[in-house]
Order: sequence, then C-alpha cells, then structure tokens
Amino acid sequence: MFTRVEHQRNGLDLIKIDNDEAKIVFTNYGARIVSWKYEDNNIVLGNVVEADEFYQENPFYFGASVGRYGGRIADGKFELDNQTYQLEQNDPPSHLHGGSNGIDRHLFDYEIKDENGGYIQIIFTTTIKEADDHYPGDIKLKIIHTYDIDNRWSIEYYAESDQTTLFNPTNHVYFNLNRDNKEVDNHYFTSDKLNIHLLNDQNLPEAAATLDLVNLFNKNKIRLTEMFESENARLNEQMETYKGLDHPFSIGDELIVENSQFLLKMKTDMPNVVVFTFNDTSSWKSDMNIYKAHSGFTLETQNLPNDINLFGKDAPSILQKDQAYYSRTTYQIIEKLM
Repeated sequence: MFTRVEHQRNGLDLIKIDNDEAKIVFTNYGARIVSWKYEDNNIVLGNVVEADEFYQENPFYFGASVGRYGGRIADGKFELDNQTYQLEQNDPPSHLHGGSNGIDRHLFDYEIKDENGGYIQIIFTTTIKEADDHYPGDIKLKIIHTYDIDNRWSIEYYAESDQTTLFNPTNHVYFNLNRDNKEVDNHYFTSDKLNIHLLNDQNLPEAAATLDLVNLFNKNKIRLTEMFESENARLNEQMETYKGLDHPFSIGDELIVENSQFLLKMKTDMPNVVVFTFNDTSSWKSDMNIYKAHSGFTLETQNLPNDINLFGKDAPSILQKDQAYYSRTTYQIIEKLM
C-alpha cells in the first residue's frame, strides 16, 4: 500500500491510497471520501478530477463528514439544561446536518500515518465553534479514516466539548455497487433486524413509529424494489411521499448490501443508520450534476435524528462537558466469485 497527496485549488488536498486491488481517495475539505475504486468499478459517487469545484458547489453532502448534528432538528430548536437554542433553519422549517457552517465545509488539518502494518490512516482534526453554528460549546474533533489490505474502510470519531452540547456526527457517502452506476434499486439489504422508522410530514422520525421489515417480508434479505413497491399501506405511503428511502433504520449486528457482483459489509456501534436513496437530484443546476434519482444510497450511522426533541434529557446525542466521545463505523467491499 502507498499514499500520495495531490494539491488542488482553494486549499483542497486529495489523499490517495492504493493497494493495487483498490484505490480510495479522501480530502481535507469536509474530511470526506472522494472515490473508492475496486479494480474498474467506482463504488461511491464523487468527482476526483474537478474536486476543488465540485465539492464546494455540490449541495448533496457527497462523501462528507457531517455535524455537529447529522440529520434534522425540528424547527431548528431544542432545549438543553433549561435553556432554549434556536439554530439556523437551513432546510425550512428544520435545521439540517449542522447548518451552513457544518463540518462538511471545514478545511481540516491532517496527518498521514503509514507504519507498514497493512493499513494507512488519515487523521483529520478541526474545532467546531459555538460562534459559527450556534450550538452551545466548542468541540475539539478528530476523525480518523483507516484503509487496510482487506479493503476495509473505517471511520472513527473522537470529540470533547467545553460545554454540554449536542453531538451526532455521521458520514454522507453515497454507494452504488453497479458497474455502470445505474439505479441502485437492484441492491439487497440483509440484517437480522431491519426496523424502519416512519417519517412525519416534516421528514422527521417518530420515536415509536416503526415497521419490522423482516417480519413484514418474512425474510431478512430484502431488495430495494420490494420496499419501493410494497403493498403494505404504511410502507407504501412512505415510499410514495419520499419517492424512495430517507429513513432511519435500526439494524442487527451487521448490515450487508449487495448486488450480483459485490458485497458491502457495514458494522457500527451507533444505534441507527439513515438510508437515503438520493430521491431527487434536480435542485442542483450545474453541468457537474450528472446524477439521476436513485443513483446512490447512503448508510449514515448515527443517533436518531431529532432525538433531542423526542427524548429530551435522555437523548443519546447529548455530550456532557469534558466527556470523551468515541464512535466507529466500518465498511468492507468484497467481490463475489463468479
């Protein structure tokens, strides 16, 4: 395995890792993944060639680290320690993904660690400031992307705040395992538990409103088209409303996504994963927008969006002052033997 760095404009660097079988690219802009190629197949959506323009213009959070709060907060408002906070409503009427000054817009400092141990790490660091996003407290944040010889990509988050605050980070990578990047509707999702959280008319989950898809379909391997075309009234209403998935799931110990050629294995210590099937791409008026609906899907591991307004003082996203935060998510790509 080896690494090289390409310096583009606007302070954006591309950190490229090659292990012969696969190539993966990260950038300091948003501590994000840019590309993940397995032999001739790029399994994530992104743009290496025009990265210095593409990511600053792109409104879809491609590959970005997201925070300090991934997902929506209802009306951009929450109460913490008897104080009410009003955030930017950048997805009216909600606050989304930490707002317009979220970490997806940060130019992170970074170092590369390669000790010839069968893996390479990129250690990204930044400070999230209360003055920028209007949450309480400044957070010192470290995000470590690790890639190993078994084609396993891991993301680790380390954080500490100088005030009690909310912290719910995630990564907004879009996967597509099809060689021609056609729509992802042919992908299968497999887990011992696949509970989908239903959304209200503001695209927010209700804590108790879930459907057990393993029970509904009487199997634990479910094709996306089966979800999209389900005759179950509650699921069908959700799919018609959102034109696909934009939903949190509760899963088992492991989630496997596959098509006829590849397996993508995901493990996480977070309680939920938001699956978004890129349902509408029309809002970005740009020649660089070559994407159509369902051209990718996200696996955003996190706490339930809007948990602070659902669970109050018991919300898992509350990070106490000086408390160390840690979470880890791993994705592994495996080519099927034909």
